[in-house]
Amino acid sequence: MEKNMKKNAVAIALAGMMFSPALWAGVDLPEGTQEFGLQGSLDLDYVDDYLFVLNTSYGYFIYDDWEIGAVLDVSMSDSNKQFQFGGFTEYNFTNTSNWVPYLGAAAQLANLSGDGDDLDFDVEDVTALNIKLSGGVKYFINPHVAISAEVNYNISTDDINVSKDGLEDSFTRFVFGTRFYF
Repeated sequence: MEKNMKKNAVAIALAGMMFSPALWAGVDLPEGTQEFGLQGSLDLDYVDDYLFVLNTSYGYFIYDDWEIGAVLDVSMSDSNKQFQFGGFTEYNFTNTSNWVPYLGAAAQLANLSGDGDDLDFDVEDVTALNIKLSGGVKYFINPHVAISAEVNYNISTDDINVSKDGLEDSFTRFVFGTRFYF
């Protein structure tokens, strides 16, 4: 029992150090830093019973606070599938706190396919260019991990977003996730 108490005490101390902003403050994102992002979307205007969304990104800081990279987004539901692949850039406004606001832009090749049998409208196979403008904030829980919240506006060259009103060429998404730095 004494061994378990020691293990628990060590685990609690490590967790406290990892999540305690009192032990470190401020974020540094220097040139050469790499970031891996894993995020999910909240779509309040979706037509199907469920929507599975996975957003991934890999970025490299080419200058302090300025990142470029690649992004892959996958959305799947009962009636359709969407894949988007492209590049992005993001500028992070680092400061003396663990909160880091950012602005970004992306250009992606998007493909929507599906069957509209369960919907009131037809879903066609479409490929389009999608431009995404984003703004958000990251909270660093330690120097290598941040949680993020973002809103992004998308506009595409064709109707690639399925909503309760039909197909649309522009839409807004709320994205929440985790970012890892190395």
